[in-house]
Amino acid sequence: MLKAMARRLVLSALVVFLVTVLVFVATEVLPGDALQVSLTADEASQMSDADFAKRRAELGLDRPAVVRYGSWLAHAVTGDFGKTIIGREDVATVIGYPLRNSMLLGLVTALCAIPIALAIGIAAAYWRGRTPDLIASTGAIVGYSIPEFASGNFLVLCFAIWLPIFPAMITAFTRDAPTTLIAASFLPVLTVVIGSIAHLVRLVRAGFIESLNSDYVERARLAGASNLSLVLRHALPASVIPALNSAALYVAGLLSGIIVVEKVFAYPGLGLVLINAVEKREVAVVQAISLIAALVVIGMNLLADAAVMALDPRARSR
Repeated sequence: MLKAMARRLVLSALVVFLVTVLVFVATEVLPGDALQVSLTADEASQMSDADFAKRRAELGLDRPAVVRYGSWLAHAVTGDFGKTIIGREDVATVIGYPLRNSMLLGLVTALCAIPIALAIGIAAAYWRGRTPDLIASTGAIVGYSIPEFASGNFLVLCFAIWLPIFPAMITAFTRDAPTTLIAASFLPVLTVVIGSIAHLVRLVRAGFIESLNSDYVERARLAGASNLSLVLRHALPASVIPALNSAALYVAGLLSGIIVVEKVFAYPGLGLVLINAVEKREVAVVQAISLIAALVVIGMNLLADAAVMALDPRARSR
């Protein structure tokens, strides 16, 4: 098991490196740079080529891309993400509270979505081919098919305009207490849950059906086990293993997947910071957010692998 985990750690480090390279190249090929984006048309028209060259040298934009990437990476491994090109703010300060807010939104969403997906998936599998299965399967497909910006706006229309129960926009600020943010985030959480549990529901349903049809569940049934015991004690543990990796990736993907929702509801999270950083060509901020997202995804995947290896001895030899 230790050898398998060590192999996965090495591959994960390689993936993180490739992600940083790809993100850097992607930001480099965009037209313009941070200096050009930060200037108004009037300011740019009054600057000569020499002024541009001097300003770029002051901001470090005149260095070759490889040198800038190497410098950023060397500092990033020590936890220093550098400073923004415009404003010279510490990147860690810029993304600190938004990262906390996005992780908070993702955590609350996961705590709501995973139990709901488990309950719906188990109910659909237990009553396979009957009304609960039809409702769950249809609802999962509908929820998965609707883009989050559409479902978010529809929820705003229903619960903020027609029935003014919840605010249409998040009224909390970036540095507000977590309880203040969560109290105002019902509609964002509901939007993410609706659009993201369909895949988990179908995984749980498929795994649970396979478990119900397995030999050991049939032996337990013939031995006189009750329906509740068959579900909770025999079928449920076996059906959870195939869904563990997907559940881990689902939780990790929430960090990057809630960008649209944060934009729709003006939630003060990492998504808004990322969008602004891309618009302003703040490469250090984009790189830092991409690195954190990659680390979260890989970390959750490693946790899922470790859980699967602990529960399933066959996985230790793969």
